[in-house]
Parts: sequence; C-alpha cells; structure tokens
Amino acid sequence: MRVFFCGLYLLGFEYLMKKRVACYLSLFFLHIGNLYADEINIAVASNFTYTLRSLAADFKVNTGHEVRISNASSGKLFAQIQHGAPYDIFLSADEKRPDLLIKEHKASVEGAYVYALGKLIMLSNIQDADNCRNVLFSKQLNRLAIANPKIAPYGMAARQVLEKLDLWQQLQSRVVMGENITQTLQFVSTKNAEAGFVAKSILNMGKAIDYACVWEIPGDMYTPIKQKMVLLNAAKDKPAAQAFMLYMQSVEAKRIIRSAGYDIQ
Repeated sequence: MRVFFCGLYLLGFEYLMKKRVACYLSLFFLHIGNLYADEINIAVASNFTYTLRSLAADFKVNTGHEVRISNASSGKLFAQIQHGAPYDIFLSADEKRPDLLIKEHKASVEGAYVYALGKLIMLSNIQDADNCRNVLFSKQLNRLAIANPKIAPYGMAARQVLEKLDLWQQLQSRVVMGENITQTLQFVSTKNAEAGFVAKSILNMGKAIDYACVWEIPGDMYTPIKQKMVLLNAAKDKPAAQAFMLYMQSVEAKRIIRSAGYDIQ
C-alpha cells in the first residue's frame, strides 16, 4: 500500500512539474512574442527625422520592432521630456541636452552615444550668385532664415558663422527664426527668405528643394555639431529600446547615416 501511495505521489509530483514547466515555457514564448511585437517611442531632432525613418524601416526588418517617431527642435523635445513625455529614446542634435538629462537622472549614461556629426550649409534662392557665400553681403538679401539658436543646435551654429563673419549685428534685423530646421528650410523654399542656414542632410531627403545656390560651410566656422542619443530611464528595462541603441552602432546603421549627409565620430 505504501508503495502504491508513493507511486501516486510521484505521479502527482511529475504532473505538477510538467504543468509548471509548461507554464514557464508558455510565459517564455509569450515574452519572446512580445519582444518581436514591441513598439518604441523615439523623440528626434527635426534635422534627423528623414534619416530616422530609413533607420526605423531597416530596424523593423531585422528585429520586428516598430518605431514611433516624434520630431521637433532639440530644445522643445528636451522640455517635453523634463515634463514627463513618454519617450523611450531621445536623439538630440547636440550633446548638451542628453548630458543634462543624464545629470538630472532622467537618462542612462550607459549606451549614450554620438550617433552623427552634423554639417551646416546655407541655401539661397537668389539667382546668378557667383559665390553663394556672397549672398550674405548682397543688397538683395532682405530675409535670412535660421533655426532659433536657443532651442536648435543648427541655429546656434548659424549664429556662430555670422559672428565669425562679423555679420551677426548687421544682419540681425533681417533674421527670421524657424522653430526647427524644417521650418527654416520652408522659409527659403517658399521664398519668404532669400537665404537660410540648414543641415546638409536636408539635401538628401529624396524630394526636390527649390534653391539657386548652396554654400557648404567649413567646419572650423562653428562648434562641431555632435548629435547624441540617450536611453531614457523609463525604458531602461525595455528590450526593444536597448536593441535600438545597439542597432545605431551597427555597420548598416552607420552606412545609412553617412549616406544621409552626416559624418560618424
């Protein structure tokens, strides 16, 4: 009889163990399924939006993860993050704001990465300009568009160039400020400004842009535009967000970024 009950006990124990293992396996595969169906929210500086769309498409092919994109000036996105906006990753157009988020314990220093080096150009719709740089000294220049230096790193770079040329004070009354680099481009393409400072990557967006000349501004005329990304603390345990941080350092991601008109550090 003792052997019989012992046998029943063992059979019961074996059954429970199988049920437990089956339960663990179900949870495991459910977790894996969720990983492949996950979605991440990325806040990105306006100049990098088009490039991020290409990266997000490649990332999805390789991982299955969806990327939701919110774009604005770096300063505006930074303010949103400070007020609790539900982003997982922040791709800024500078180093300053990501570093401040790390200092304020809102983002992780681990994985923080300079993903691109931005390049500044000036576009003009003034015809027959022998040297686009000379447009800045032309009487035909009534409006000069730049992104707001207080919230947009490319706007700060534009101001540095004008200061280097001793033109900032002289042209200040003619400066019109866009909230971000995309709005700045619109001033020029709609001829509401005769010239404007924008990111070089604008020329690689895959659509026609109306301009007559371009000046590729030497890098020594402005502080290097180091575009940094950080993982926000709310997403530190989110595998899909961690996967994207790693993906941005991959060979394919760097190829896409270079082809969009950026350098890599």
